[in-house]
Amino acid sequence: MDTLIILLHVMKPWLSFLAFIYLCIKMTGWAKNRKAGAIAFGLFFQMILPDPCAQSTIEAVVERKQEVKKQQEGNKTPKDENDTLDLP
Repeated sequence: MDTLIILLHVMKPWLSFLAFIYLCIKMTGWAKNRKAGAIAFGLFFQMILPDPCAQSTIEAVVERKQEVKKQQEGNKTPKDENDTLDLP
């Protein structure tokens, strides 16, 4: 019995590693098929894990928002009151 316990302790890191590899392969397959489980898993870990480039990410998001706002303001043209449709 002691031999089995020792063998389990020796094999535990390898079994954990193989389980992690299997999980990665499964998540990759789910992500390719756009399954909800893969999306939820990704969002969950996105919330928990810290962002190593948080400052640069925030700056990039702010710049994109400003660009979109400028494009939207540029697309708006004031309507000319004289431009009306003449219906017969």
